[in-house]
Amino acid sequence: ALDKMWHEDCLKCACCDCRLGETGSTLYLKANLILCKRDYLRLFGMTGHCASCQRLIPAFDLVMRCGELVYHLNCFSCYECQQKFCVGDRYFLYNNQILCEDDHERTRKSHLSSSTDASLYSK
Repeated sequence: ALDKMWHEDCLKCACCDCRLGETGSTLYLKANLILCKRDYLRLFGMTGHCASCQRLIPAFDLVMRCGELVYHLNCFSCYECQQKFCVGDRYFLYNNQILCEDDHERTRKSHLSSSTDASLYSK
């Protein structure tokens, strides 16, 4: 690690003292501190608010991003039907709202039909 050789007991997180060889192959170096992922994110990660529930997202939480919007994993669902998305599911961003494929299609058709109706009446 860091172009040096280490005893397993010597390569530890500066904050929590966990042995980095046991927590995975990733370590972080910041401000001359060797850190595990959790402590690095806790100390230096960005926090924000969930676009769905508006609650704070801790820096060490896994998130879903859609454009500039950030969501808790449990909040990443269709705005209309609240269907949770799984890996590989298609979703659409429409007016800053995440929609499943079915609701996106319904919204798009509804929007097209209302703009067609409006153009008929405006003549």
